[in-house]
Amino acid sequence: MADPASSSRRSTRTTQISLTLAEEQALAALSCAEQRDVAAALRLSLQESWDSEDEQSSSDSEVELDISSSDEVKQSAPSFPADDDDSWSSNLHDIDLPLSRLRPQHRQQDYADTSAFALLQLFLPLALMEEFAHHTNAAAPHDWRRTTAAELYAFLGVHLYMGICRLPRTRMYWNETFSQRTVSQLFSRDRFRQLLSFFRIVAPEDAAAQRNPLPHVRALATRLNESFAQHYTPVQHLALDEAMVAYKGRSSIKQYIPSKPHKWGYKIWCLSSDDYLLHFEIYAGKEGGPSDAGATIDTALRMTAAYHEQQYVLYTDSWFTSPALLHALAKKGVRLCGAVRSNRRGMPAIPESDIRALGRGKWLQRQRGDTTVAVWQDQKALRVLYNHCSPSENATLSRWNDRGEKVSVDCPRAVRDYFFHARCVDVLSQLHYAYAPGRKARRCWPRLAWWLLDMCVINAYKLWSVGHGHTSQLQFREKLMHELLQQLPPEQAPRKRGASLRPVHALANKHYSIRVDEERDCAYCSNRSTQRVRTVYLCAECQAHLWVLALLSIIHRTVHALYTHNTLSRFCCFSGELG
Repeated sequence: MADPASSSRRSTRTTQISLTLAEEQALAALSCAEQRDVAAALRLSLQESWDSEDEQSSSDSEVELDISSSDEVKQSAPSFPADDDDSWSSNLHDIDLPLSRLRPQHRQQDYADTSAFALLQLFLPLALMEEFAHHTNAAAPHDWRRTTAAELYAFLGVHLYMGICRLPRTRMYWNETFSQRTVSQLFSRDRFRQLLSFFRIVAPEDAAAQRNPLPHVRALATRLNESFAQHYTPVQHLALDEAMVAYKGRSSIKQYIPSKPHKWGYKIWCLSSDDYLLHFEIYAGKEGGPSDAGATIDTALRMTAAYHEQQYVLYTDSWFTSPALLHALAKKGVRLCGAVRSNRRGMPAIPESDIRALGRGKWLQRQRGDTTVAVWQDQKALRVLYNHCSPSENATLSRWNDRGEKVSVDCPRAVRDYFFHARCVDVLSQLHYAYAPGRKARRCWPRLAWWLLDMCVINAYKLWSVGHGHTSQLQFREKLMHELLQQLPPEQAPRKRGASLRPVHALANKHYSIRVDEERDCAYCSNRSTQRVRTVYLCAECQAHLWVLALLSIIHRTVHALYTHNTLSRFCCFSGELG
């Protein structure tokens, strides 16, 4: 019998709940973060204790302890005056990077068993295509044949085909010389031109400016921004850059960027990760009321708003990068790495003679707090501003030498990271213009609308590549094109003009020989002065006796019936009486 004391002692115990591996890792990371906070607070208290003014040092340490305990990210990004060049030092030290415990695990869904069309429907579902069909029918005349979502899916598939097999004029896909059966079997020329004219993705707005494309695409852009971020979990690296949608027509928001391959067009701010478009904004001109930080910093903070306080690393080009942007992002829990211009406010003053003295693969660095500026010499000097890694971390890059050979060149890790992760938006533009859909139009918004639709295709291709390995974009577009074309019902396929019977065949379809008991003179020979011939065969349509049918009846046994009918039709046409 159990001891009462022991039973009471056992009753006070609680059963420990088993933890999953993810929960154990999260607890371990939280414990490490707490230990780091305690160590940082201890260092601050010891540093302040060395100050001669004990009362002042005590108050300062309390303030610093409150900051470090309340917000780990803000403690790791100390503020500094933007125009103080003397605070930069060549004495480098490692930095303490906060753990990315707030960032979700990078687990992508496996799409190995998902079709290409199903992936596209993640961004262009059937309900959205039905809205497109409704807006298109509203913009079209009342007497036209109403379109459907299935027809618009096939319409998109034909545009994918035209992006792969491109001809300079739309009508050339139906003419005799360059006829493309893939297109002509799905749409007649007139029907396709009608869809091009009346295709709409939003309800037509009467008050919209004629040369402003934003009212025509704003609703679709909002929905795509939600779906793009919903179906993909980005890796730790984010890239912010601008993309150009080529357009040379008249528009109030058209921009000119001479450094781009397509210099004229619409500028779009893009945030991407691993060649996947996460978020975008169409640039509509200078902002009316930017904050004190400036429009550039406002744009970067607005584009990365969904990823704040998660310790992502943002890669930018020299247009965005500045010490002020790095400090603003650090307060939001985002690290920065990007090429920077030497004349940015707050940059260290490095003599040009020291930079020219560097050989290829050599570099020099200046550090202030957690911020480091690296000047790396390649064919020319590259300046990189970063705070996502320690300046002592090195790496290598494969570069071309003067003899056209690839060699391994030493560099800081930040330079290597910038080369590998900062070009995602440029890759998206390359994928788009390799097989750009859409046709030329005088209106200002179709080119922008087709860019949005093609971004859906490119993001679907990225999801497809997760489960199918290294699949080329051309293979994916070809597979998706066939699946889109199959959405059109067979009864909506056009009746080919060439499918109708030729005049000779049309006569042969009605004029054929039959045998009768009554023998009469040949109707054809009766109009000639030669000797008449009597026959028992007559034409089923003309009900006239023809003597040649007696000879053709022998040929019927060995020659195809069509040849017989064609021959009979010629004889029938010779006689005006036979009509």
